[in-house]
Amino acid sequence: MFKKAAKISFWIILISGWIILSGFVTNYYDELTLENIEINFINDNSQKFITKSEVNSMLLLMGIVNNVSLKKEIQLASIEKKLLNHSAIRNAQVYFNNNGGLKVDITKRTPIARFVSSVFEKNFYMDRRGFLMPISKTYVSRVPIFSGEINFPERLDLNILDSLHKTAIFQEIYKMSKLINNDTFLKSQIVQIHINNNGYFELIPRIGNQRILFGSSENMENKFKKIKLFYTNGPNPKDLNKYDTLNILYENQIICSKRN
Repeated sequence: MFKKAAKISFWIILISGWIILSGFVTNYYDELTLENIEINFINDNSQKFITKSEVNSMLLLMGIVNNVSLKKEIQLASIEKKLLNHSAIRNAQVYFNNNGGLKVDITKRTPIARFVSSVFEKNFYMDRRGFLMPISKTYVSRVPIFSGEINFPERLDLNILDSLHKTAIFQEIYKMSKLINNDTFLKSQIVQIHINNNGYFELIPRIGNQRILFGSSENMENKFKKIKLFYTNGPNPKDLNKYDTLNILYENQIICSKRN
């Protein structure tokens, strides 16, 4: 009987202590005012589609300034939702530290391809997850540019996070973009990909004034290996402009055509 009473008393004391502590913490945050704001980019990928200064300006427009009440005037979920409205932000986490400060952790979106379309007034990017994102007025990302015969959906709202994964041509473009961006050499050498009337890819290199006839998306990895082989172990860089076409359509072959 004594043990049972002691056990009940223990739980009463524990629960009472928790209630008191919770009330203390609540009152503590009720009295705190904002002392500082710390903004961190979780994946600082060198892309300048958004800067810490811009994030700070967004917070300022929300009324997040020093000396406001942490409890009454700062709604964390609301801040995160508004930050996510920015096209360059993939994820946002906002929370308090123990010193009256506000921490803002931003994960930026990383573009891997840019589209040049005659159908839409604006060009746009595709990010690493295959979602579209609008271009920036102040910053240009050095990623492969896709142009030519691309069948875009009739309705395309770049202000809404959307994915084109279900479209066959965009699946091919997405795969090609990832392969290029994940390879240091290809990323620096391939600057543009044009899609012709047959749906075949033609690549434009940074070094060398020739077209690379890539063909369809079949055997994509092997075709890129042949491109690397040609530019790293082929002609002297000074002689590259003697060639106007590099044909890698056929298996185990690299066919080079010289200018007339």
